[in-house]
Amino acid sequence: MNSYVTLAGFYTFYFATLGIWMPYWPLYMSHVGHGPAAIGVVTSLSMAIKLLGPPVWGRLADRSDSRRNIIVATSLGGLLSSGLFLLDSRFFLLATAVALLHFFHVGSIALVETTAMETVTRHHWDYGRIRLWGSGGFILLALGLGPLTDRWGLWLVPLALSFFLLLQTLIATRLPDSEQHHQHHSPCAPPRLFHPESVFWFNLMGLLMQLSHGAYYGFMSLHLEQHGFSKTAIGILWSLGVLAEIAILAASNFILHRFGVSRVLIGSLLLAAVRWSIYSQTLDWPLLILGQLLHAFTFGTFHIAAIRRVFETSHPRYRATAQSWFSSISYGAGLGLGLLLSGWLFDRIGAQSLFALMAGVALGGMIAAIRHARLFDQGHPHD
Repeated sequence: MNSYVTLAGFYTFYFATLGIWMPYWPLYMSHVGHGPAAIGVVTSLSMAIKLLGPPVWGRLADRSDSRRNIIVATSLGGLLSSGLFLLDSRFFLLATAVALLHFFHVGSIALVETTAMETVTRHHWDYGRIRLWGSGGFILLALGLGPLTDRWGLWLVPLALSFFLLLQTLIATRLPDSEQHHQHHSPCAPPRLFHPESVFWFNLMGLLMQLSHGAYYGFMSLHLEQHGFSKTAIGILWSLGVLAEIAILAASNFILHRFGVSRVLIGSLLLAAVRWSIYSQTLDWPLLILGQLLHAFTFGTFHIAAIRRVFETSHPRYRATAQSWFSSISYGAGLGLGLLLSGWLFDRIGAQSLFALMAGVALGGMIAAIRHARLFDQGHPHD
């Protein structure tokens, strides 16, 4: 099994679990008797745990002789943690299981991103065309699990989660390992979060972008269900967004070469503000479809550009650490705060006002991206 296939397979199974988690976990918690506040706490916990998980696993991987062994360990830990969901649905146990699952689960993806970037650079492959298999895994579950839960019930959600975590663990054993560490023993300092100044603005940009997604990831499904959308329709809408994401990932190399990383980051944040503004105004199908198509940019182009920027600015010896810190700040602190804030505000101000607020947050992220771009381009005039 070659490196291309194993990387594509890992992305498929990893994001299949997110295709279960993001659309259906809030519905599952509601099904077993938990309200919006509890859902917001548990889902925000799943994101906030990234503040702890990725830096721990990234630093450990950079110190280890085998990054692959750390990826296998984190995948196995996630699988074992998911078994707790099958024991009971009380809040304390669910919260504990979610914390353990995501402590392990989020650690593995930052390490695989580093391995993937090293591998595609070495073989002159297209990262986006490997990463799109993850989007395919997401859409398979986001689209396929809806009709199954409509027919047999939401008890399938934790069972499906454990199954795909098992597949992820198995294929992790076949991943390519990290580049040889003896090639990177030149003296260098570990990555810092707030220096130089361009790094501070880059991390703030990532935090605000993911914070703005809190209402969408945590409560879009509930918002749609409350307005009469079936679980199948909800799954179709989520899948439409990921189809757009797949298309943009296939063209990501062209987009980055044509516009440059900095412009892609700024444009992605502007389109995020447009997307949340749409959801704040209407649930009409044509505009909902437009909003979902914008996922190609609010996730797809933003993710590709951000991963590229971290990779090209980090020393080879600390690549896993650098990717893990960005994941911790953006997908951990940012999305965790966004989910927690959304859980608190969802019933208080309503979904429409909540999405309007998130549009403003995305505009704040765009300002941070512009500032980062100016500072970065001063030191890298050919970006």
